[in-house]
Amino acid sequence: MALVLGLLAGCATERWSYTKPGVTPAGLDHDLGACRKDANRPYRFALTRSRRVDLDALNRCMARKGYAVRPDE
Repeated sequence: MALVLGLLAGCATERWSYTKPGVTPAGLDHDLGACRKDANRPYRFALTRSRRVDLDALNRCMARKGYAVRPDE
């Protein structure tokens, strides 16, 4: 049972918030899509496609676009 819980805990994804004054929800979606595409690592083994995104690269990309990048609590 402990092994299953450990595996599930390892599958949890980090959540991040991206804020930028004046950005619309559509603008945020556009920028996130572009950064996800740039941060995609198809060679990385993952059970889901979203786990193949390099979060550090995604966050750097969003910061370059002028967003404040913060982890959700």
